[in-house]
Amino acid sequence: MASEIENHTPVKKVEGLLLPPILSKKFNITDVKQDVLEWNKEWEVAIASSTAADVFKEISRFLDDSCLTPDAIEFLHRDLRRVQDGVAEILRKLFNKGHFDTIWLLLNVTEQRRHILEGLKGASKAATFWGQDCRALCPEVTVSNLLAQGGKGFIDFLTRVLELSESSTKPAFLPNSWWEQASEQDSEQASDVSPRKQRSQSTKLSFEAATINRNKFIGQFVLSSALSILSDITNRSEGMKGVLHLMENTKGHVARSLAHVKTTLRDKPIIRCENCTKTPEDIGQGVRFMVCSVCKTKLKFEVHYCSQSCQKEHWSVHKKACGKKKVTQGLSGTKGDPLWAFSDSDPVANLIRNVSNKNGGLTLRDIGVNPCKGKRSPAAERQAEMLEADKDVDYFLFTASGEPVRFVIDDLAAKLIFRTNRGVIMTQPTDTTGVNALGEYMLKMMSKYPGLSRDIIVKQLCTEYGDDVAVKIVELERQSQIRGTDTFIENWVKDWSKMFGNFSWLALL
Repeated sequence: MASEIENHTPVKKVEGLLLPPILSKKFNITDVKQDVLEWNKEWEVAIASSTAADVFKEISRFLDDSCLTPDAIEFLHRDLRRVQDGVAEILRKLFNKGHFDTIWLLLNVTEQRRHILEGLKGASKAATFWGQDCRALCPEVTVSNLLAQGGKGFIDFLTRVLELSESSTKPAFLPNSWWEQASEQDSEQASDVSPRKQRSQSTKLSFEAATINRNKFIGQFVLSSALSILSDITNRSEGMKGVLHLMENTKGHVARSLAHVKTTLRDKPIIRCENCTKTPEDIGQGVRFMVCSVCKTKLKFEVHYCSQSCQKEHWSVHKKACGKKKVTQGLSGTKGDPLWAFSDSDPVANLIRNVSNKNGGLTLRDIGVNPCKGKRSPAAERQAEMLEADKDVDYFLFTASGEPVRFVIDDLAAKLIFRTNRGVIMTQPTDTTGVNALGEYMLKMMSKYPGLSRDIIVKQLCTEYGDDVAVKIVELERQSQIRGTDTFIENWVKDWSKMFGNFSWLALL
């Protein structure tokens, strides 16, 4: 049967069919070889401004219906299945063996964008009817969609494609309501002409052929982007080195935690009413926020309000700075919040947000000294009281005779990690998961200090947080020794710096 299909004359036409560029010419798309970023930008604009019906109408203008016999469609189905089988094989290997999702999420956005563009370029060169014009059939395959949530959009897309490729259904088409509207609208237009007249067989076959090519483009995109990523992993490219180092030199949960953090980061600041603090989503659809016209005109600065009543109510506060200074409350998630990228539910971000100096900014020295949500041990309560009284100290250690020793960390990045862990312990005494990291770090830095020793420091921490702390510290030290000589906190600072940049901004706090 296969040989009969392959020798069928119309099938030969379909197999080698390459239609002239229509949409890329219509939208005046830049040559990908000339400027790949501009090429992608123009395609995304074109896709966003097009309807499925218009796209289908344009691409089918030069399609020779004589090529689209049922046998030809069957050949296209087989060809698509071949591509999807290849996609399923490579995605199974990536997801099951290589921690691919974590590696991808830890890549910086520039590297993620590069791999997606490689995938789009590869798919545009693949053997489909319309070449790069097939991009217009795939509105879900855009860089902006796939980079959403720190790259989670790409992982979610690959997961959907894998489920489809492993499906027993033949052909297996990735559902898309936008594209399906082209078929529905065509049916409606045929019904308008004559209630009895159905869509012609050739038009049905044309839509089927377009749908097959749409899914083949998606399959080729996945293959090309996956191979681009695999190549960088295999060759340990410059953009991949930091990620691979993190994967190889930390416990798996550390890398996964960092990857998860990236998926929760906002892509841009949100808008909140300066008075009631509500967002447009809190109020509902159709609401249009107002901005202070004076601040916008004189300062090119936006202060938002959800209504005139909120603006009037807030006037007594805002009038002091209106048109004179760029002042907002720095509400959570807004442009005035230095941590706007972090979710409102992120406990560490909220811990830092709740600390402010007299100028309304963040202050590193106060991180971790907050009201307790529970009951501390007497020793831990004394520690908290002393830290509140002397905020320059990172921790108080005590000699055998009870004399306090002020432990102060000079490295600002280590100080941030140390105080963040300390803050969780101080505010949530039932959660002592970070005590081992604090203990390991202080043992390395202070166990040889006059009047202190390893046994003295460990005994103090057990008194403050429980007898199991000693075992936890020993286990963490064992794991750190396997990786090298640095402590968990020191390794965390190095790995975080490689992934998200250095901590030079801490000097401003």
